[in-house]
Amino acid sequence: MGEQTRPVVVPARVMGYTDRVSYRPGDTVGLHVSTRAGRWRGDLVRLLALEIPSAGVRQHVEEVPGVVPVMAPGLHQSTAPGSYVRVDGVPPIGADGLVVALALMPTTPGDPAHGPQVAIAHASDGTGWWVGLTPDGRASAGLCTRSGPVSLAVGEPLAPGCWVEIRATIPGRPGERLGIEVSPAGTLAANRFVRPPAGPASASVVVGSPVVPARGPLLWGCRSLRDGREPELSFDGRVENPVIVADATAEGSRADLAGHPAVVAAWDLGAGIGPAGVAATTHVTDASGHGRHGVAAQHPHRAVTASGWRGEVTDARFAPDEYAAIHVHRDDLTDCGWRSQVGIALPPDLRSGVYAVRLTADDDTEDLVPVFVGPPEGTATAPLLLVLPTNSYLAYANDHVGVDSPRTQVWSQMVPTLDDFELFRNARRDLGSSLYEVHGDGSPVFYSSWRRPILTMRERVYDHNAPVWQFTGDLQIVDWLERTGRPYDVVTDLELHREGAGLLARYAAVLTGSHPEYASGPMLDAYERYVSTGGRLLYLGGNGMYWVTAYDPEDEQVIEIRRWGGTQAWCADPGEYHLSFTGEPGGIWRFRGRAPQKTFGVGFVAAGNPGASAGYRRATGDPRVAWVFDGVLGPDGGTDFGRYGVSGGAAGLEIDSASPQLGTSPDAVVLATSVGHGDDMLEARENFNMTSRILGGARNPRVRSDLVLVPRAGGGAVFSTGSIAFAGALRDGDDGETSVSRLLGNVVDRFVSGAPVLGD
Repeated sequence: MGEQTRPVVVPARVMGYTDRVSYRPGDTVGLHVSTRAGRWRGDLVRLLALEIPSAGVRQHVEEVPGVVPVMAPGLHQSTAPGSYVRVDGVPPIGADGLVVALALMPTTPGDPAHGPQVAIAHASDGTGWWVGLTPDGRASAGLCTRSGPVSLAVGEPLAPGCWVEIRATIPGRPGERLGIEVSPAGTLAANRFVRPPAGPASASVVVGSPVVPARGPLLWGCRSLRDGREPELSFDGRVENPVIVADATAEGSRADLAGHPAVVAAWDLGAGIGPAGVAATTHVTDASGHGRHGVAAQHPHRAVTASGWRGEVTDARFAPDEYAAIHVHRDDLTDCGWRSQVGIALPPDLRSGVYAVRLTADDDTEDLVPVFVGPPEGTATAPLLLVLPTNSYLAYANDHVGVDSPRTQVWSQMVPTLDDFELFRNARRDLGSSLYEVHGDGSPVFYSSWRRPILTMRERVYDHNAPVWQFTGDLQIVDWLERTGRPYDVVTDLELHREGAGLLARYAAVLTGSHPEYASGPMLDAYERYVSTGGRLLYLGGNGMYWVTAYDPEDEQVIEIRRWGGTQAWCADPGEYHLSFTGEPGGIWRFRGRAPQKTFGVGFVAAGNPGASAGYRRATGDPRVAWVFDGVLGPDGGTDFGRYGVSGGAAGLEIDSASPQLGTSPDAVVLATSVGHGDDMLEARENFNMTSRILGGARNPRVRSDLVLVPRAGGGAVFSTGSIAFAGALRDGDDGETSVSRLLGNVVDRFVSGAPVLGD
C-alpha cells in the first residue's frame, strides 16, 4: 500500500483590489482588502518594473512623497462564487397552492461532487418550496411542512445539455398532493444528444402537514443565500422562462399559464433582447404585468440558445424567443463583493503613470495592487501617451491554464515551477477564472471583471507563456520610457473606449502595450481616426486588436468575448457567437472586415515559446527610412539586430506580419523581417483552411515578424513591431542600451518631432 500524498498547505496572505480600473489625480482609490492578520497598511508607490528572476530584471518601485499611508484592522473577506437570479416581492405560497412551470437544461446532472441542485426556489431555513435535481440527476420538487420537508423525484436521470419541461404542483393545504411532471423538450439543434423517444413521467405524494411558507426572495440557480450572498445548492445549466401561478389546479402550457388570472409572475428572458443585445444584463423581465422583475448576480450567460432554437437564426437580435434562456454556473464570479474599509487619496498634482498600493500585513505578507493614473481630465501633460491594454489583463486574469492543461508543458517545454505565490494563486479558484478557461460544466467563460484580485498582475516565478507577458511586459516599456527620459502619460483601454480619437488627438504620438489583444469597436475606430487625421501611432506588440471585445453597459469594469474562428482556447457553442452586451458578432476582427493590417500594417501570424524567438534583419535599403536605423546596426555593415532579449529574440512569443491581401497598405514599408525562428513557432490556424501538417518557423516563410512603417495622409503614420517579445529586448541585464532600444528611440523621437516619416 503506497503512501498517501500529503496535501499542499497554502499559507494565507494579504491581497486586495481597487474599486475601478483607473483614476485621475485627486481621486480616492477605494481599496478592498482581505487578510487574517490583525492589521494592514497601504502605501502608494510608483511602479516602474516587476522582477523577472530568469532575466535578472529587478523590481523597481519609488515611494510617492506626501501621500499619507492608510491603515485598517485586518478583515478576512470571503468570496461567494455562483450566479443566480433574485426576485424580491414574490408573495409566499397561499392556501390555493402553486403551479411552477419552466424549461430546464442541466449541464452537470448527477455529478457526485455537487449533490442536489436547485433550479428555482422560494425557500430558506426550513420554509418554502423548490424545484431542481436529486443527487443522481432526476428532476425533483419539494416543500417544507410543519412536520419537515417533503420531496419527490421522477423519471430517469436527466441528460446533460438536453432540455426538459418541468411542471411542479405545490399544494397549499394538508391532504393535497405535491406533484411533478417532466417531459422531453428542445429541438434537434438545441439539444446536445438525440435521445430515444420518451413520454412524460410524473409522480405525486400527499402532503399531510401544513405548508411553511417562505418570505425571503425567490431565487433561480440556487435554493438560498447563506448570509444573504453565498448561493446554496447551486444549479449548473439553463433556465427558460419560468411561470408561477397561485392556483395548484391551473392547467395548460407555459404560454397558457402566463395568461392565467392567478399568475404570480411570467418571466421572459427574450424580452430584453434588442438591436444592441441584451438591454440590461442584470435585468430579467416579468411579463405578467405584476412587475416582479429579477436581478441577475455574477453575470450568468445571456444571449444563449433556448429550447426552441432551430439553428436557422444565429443572432439573438433576430429571434429573441429562441434565446429566452439564462445559463447559471456555480463558479461564475464578476464581483468579489468585499467591503472597502478605507481609500487612499491621490495628490491633485500626481504625475500620470503606473502606481501600486503596497499592502503589508502583520503576518509579514505583502501585495502590490496596481493603480493606473491618467492625466487630469481633458488634458495632456506629455507629448507621448501609453495606452495600457487592460482588456488583455482582464482576459488573462487569474488564469490556471498553466497548471490545468498538460499542453502547456509541451508548449513551454518545461515543467511548471510553482513557488509559494503560484500555489496560493492556484488554490484561490474562488477569485474567478480567465477568458481562456471553461466553467466546471464545460461551458466557456464569457465575462471577466476588475472587481476581484487579479493575481496574474503580480510578480511570479512561473508563467506558462513567457518570462515577460502582459503586465510585466508593459512595465518593460514603462521602464524604457523612464530610463531614456521621455515624458509620457498613461491611460487604459477603458478611457480609449469612452473618449475615442479625441483623447488620442492631444498627443504627438501614441504607444500601445506589448499585447493589446482585446479591442472594442470604439477603440479600433479611435486608432484609425487618429492616424488618418495626422496622428502617429506605435504598435509595440504582437497579436494585437484580435478579439472582438465589449464592455457591459451597466458596469464597465466587466468585459465579454465570444471566441470562434481564431487561434483560441475554446469555441463558443453554435448559435452563440454574438455578444450579449452589444449584440455584435464576436470572434476575431479579421472576420468582421477589420483585420489589424488595415490600420496597423501587420496582423497575427504565428505563436511559439521563447526558444522559438528570433532577431530581425533589415529588409530595405530605402534611403527615406534610413533614419530608423541610425546607430542600430553598427559600423560593420551588418543587417541583423535584436537577437537577444528577456524572451529570446525581439521577434517572438506571438508575432505579426504584413499582408496586402488582408489590408496592409501599398504605401507601407517593411523595415525589417525576423529570421531564424525554430519549428516551435507555429502558424496561426486561421491562416489555412484545410487539415494540414503545420510547418514551423524553420521551414515556413509565412512565419515571420515584420517591422513596418505605414505613412498616412496629413503626416500621420504607424510604426508596428509585430512582436510581443519586442518589449523584452529594450534592455540588457546591465541596464545598457540595446539595438532595439536605439531603434525605438529613433522612431519615437521622429514621431514626436513632427518631421516627415519618409525622408531625411
